Amino acid sequence: MSFWFNEKPKIVIAHSSFDIKSLVDAWDEPTECVWVKNKTDLVPALADADILVTMTLWEPRYLALAPQLKLLQTMTSGVEQYDTEAFRERGVHLASARGVNANAVAEHAVALMFSHARRLWEARDDQRQSFWRKPARTRDERRHEVAGTHVVIVGFGAIGARLATVCLALGQTVTVVRKNVTAGTEFAVTTVADDQLPEAAGNADYLILACPATPETRGLIDSSILRRMKPTACLINVARGSVVVESDLIAALQQGQVGMAALDTFEQEPLPETSPLWSMPNVLITPHAAGDTVAYESRVAAILHENVGRLEEGKPLINQIV
Repeated sequence: MSFWFNEKPKIVIAHSSFDIKSLVDAWDEPTECVWVKNKTDLVPALADADILVTMTLWEPRYLALAPQLKLLQTMTSGVEQYDTEAFRERGVHLASARGVNANAVAEHAVALMFSHARRLWEARDDQRQSFWRKPARTRDERRHEVAGTHVVIVGFGAIGARLATVCLALGQTVTVVRKNVTAGTEFAVTTVADDQLPEAAGNADYLILACPATPETRGLIDSSILRRMKPTACLINVARGSVVVESDLIAALQQGQVGMAALDTFEQEPLPETSPLWSMPNVLITPHAAGDTVAYESRVAAILHENVGRLEEGKPLINQIV
C-alpha cells in the first residue's frame, strides 16, 4: 500500500509567482505537482493534496479542507500564521523554510548599512532632481566608513551568523545579543544575553535586528532602548515590524535621539501612505524585500525534496515545527 493517498504524492504549490513546480517536475521520483496562483484555485486542489507548499495564500480554514494532507511546507522562515496545535491534532507535519534567504537578508542589511554610511539615499534623491551636491561643509554631512564601527546584531540564527561573518570581514566590531549565551560560536564576536540589550544598544553605531517574531521580541525596541542609542547611530530592521514600537521610533527620529533608521519591515504592511516614515529625511524604506533573491525557489525546492524523502522514511524533517 502506498504511503501517499495515491501511488505518488500530490504536491500543491500555492504562490502567485514562485515557480517551484518546474523544479519538482525535474525530480527523479514520480510526483503529481500542481501550481495554483490564487485562493480560488487553491481550495479545490486541497481535497486530495498530500503536500502543500505555500507562503501568503494560507488560511487556517484550509486545514479542514485537506483531509489527506501529510505535510505543509512553508516558503518562509516565520510560522506565526499557522496554528501549530491544530496541525498537531490532525497529525499533519509543518516545516519551515528557515535559512533559505539568510544570505539575501544579511546582504540587504549590509546594503542598508552602506547606504547610511555613504549617503546613497541622498545621492539617489539628488539624481532624480539632476542636482550636483557640493562637498560637505559640516562634519554631520560627511560620509562615513563602516570599518572600525560597532555593530550590534540582535538574533543569531542563520541571518545573524551570516551578518557577523560579513561585518567582521569589513573590519567592524560585532556584539551579538542572543537568548542562549552559552552556545558556542566560531566567530570573534562578543555575545551578551537578552537582558543586556539596553547597554549593547547604547554602544552601537549600527543596531541590526535579525531576530524572529515571537511574544518575547514583540515591542523589543521601544523608547527605553531608543533613548540609550547614540544620536549618530542607525537602526536597521530586517526582522519583523512587530519587533519595533513604530510610534516610539518615529518620535526618537524626530527628536534626534537616533540618527537614522533603515527599515524593511513595519507594523502594518504595506506601510500606510499616511505614515510619517515616508517623508522623514533620516529614514530609508525598502518594501519587505530583504529576503528577495533569485535563488529562493531552488532553495525551497531542495528542502521540500529532502523532506518528502524523510517523511516517507519516518525521519525528522528539516526545519520541522510539528
